[in-house]
Amino acid sequence: MPVDKEVLLKGFLGQLPDDVVARLAKAVEVDRLIGGNALPHDEILKALRPQLRGTGLRARRVPTPQRLFCRPFEDLLVSGERKVKQKGRIARSSVEAVWKWLASALMPARHNKLTTSLGEAIVAANDEQTERDLTALWSEASTALKAALADESRKSLAAQTLGGEAVAEDAAEMALMLTEAKTVIEIQTRLPKPVVQLAQDDIWFLSDMVDRVTAATPDFAPYVALVVLGRLERPWEVLRLITAISRKATDIVISGTDMDIVGELLFGDLGAYAANIQSARPINFDPDIVLASLAGFTELSSGMVKELGIRRDGKWGQRLAKDRAAVAQIMENLLQRARKEILAALPSHKGFAFARKQRNLDLSKPTDPERVAKALKYAQLVAHSRPFAVAGAFSARLMKVTDETALALRVYAEEILTELRATTPEARQRAQEHLSVMLSLCELVLGESETEFLRRRARVPAA
Repeated sequence: MPVDKEVLLKGFLGQLPDDVVARLAKAVEVDRLIGGNALPHDEILKALRPQLRGTGLRARRVPTPQRLFCRPFEDLLVSGERKVKQKGRIARSSVEAVWKWLASALMPARHNKLTTSLGEAIVAANDEQTERDLTALWSEASTALKAALADESRKSLAAQTLGGEAVAEDAAEMALMLTEAKTVIEIQTRLPKPVVQLAQDDIWFLSDMVDRVTAATPDFAPYVALVVLGRLERPWEVLRLITAISRKATDIVISGTDMDIVGELLFGDLGAYAANIQSARPINFDPDIVLASLAGFTELSSGMVKELGIRRDGKWGQRLAKDRAAVAQIMENLLQRARKEILAALPSHKGFAFARKQRNLDLSKPTDPERVAKALKYAQLVAHSRPFAVAGAFSARLMKVTDETALALRVYAEEILTELRATTPEARQRAQEHLSVMLSLCELVLGESETEFLRRRARVPAA
């Protein structure tokens, strides 16, 4: 499809309501399953994908052969760009490459036969045929992938075909998960997403499963915990399972076992949160990204400490201390500038700074949009970082900055209200602009109740 038409298609489909998007996606996927060729299936589904990412819409999508193929390793899939391959994480972008590799080179005839039969079974709602075809596809795809990745020379060729070593490593993990598809389905059936809390009965069930798997396929044993990790609403609870499996209660011992892979992934997530926070620059940062990363970091790190007594002299303890120190440092650096940047958006005083008499505010100049935007970012950071201050080790700095900024805003509020009463009707509009900026900042730093009181006081001269 030409680029201009693809842009128009995305623009049109992006305006459709959710219920229409769900029905359209289902119709397109069914048409592709029955062999229709009149519609640009891939382009339409690609344009609809942003809206289909919603939980409700995703649940209503048609189970295509490729989507069902991914079920044994779906809990290991991650989105977004990656710098390095993490064991236990499979990039979503690798799925298409491996799927096409199976279809074009590794098992073209069987792939075509099984996916065609599977598509027909899905459309006909024939569950028995679907299960038979899917089991055969998983088994044969696993065998084909293992053969194609059997030694270093084949892995090198696979990397060239798939587009990189990381994708080839993803394919190897897919093969392992496909081999143990029956075990994975057993876990997924026992723990439907999202798992709000990992119960003790579930831990015993999973521990027994690991003992059974270890005897038959030792390489797969750590992946039982990884499948569980991908289904938990609170990922740090997987450490409870690791403690039961390893029969160890300290991070120093666990970090030396096969289950260390789970800890590495959790610390990888902590590192990603920390990197997002560290990338924030005082001149231009996105408070939403910083706050979301801060929430993720403090929640995950606190949960890990709660579930497992992480000692400072252990490998995990040292990594956690390092990450916390880095996060605390960048937050303190940002907060140190907050008061200055917030007050910079408010009007300056008339006259010279060394004048003895009290100086009035200069409300004649217009507000500076850039300064206002920056001030609101810092005010948002001060206001919304409070729940994470203790766990993030910057509570003392935040308290000091909040108190100083709140005091300065209260002083400015009194001065602006005084100037507003004395100003002429002609100059009142500009004064109201400064008042609006001040109230927006006060709402974040002082709170809604105190700001509403200031609003009521400001209405008196205006009336």
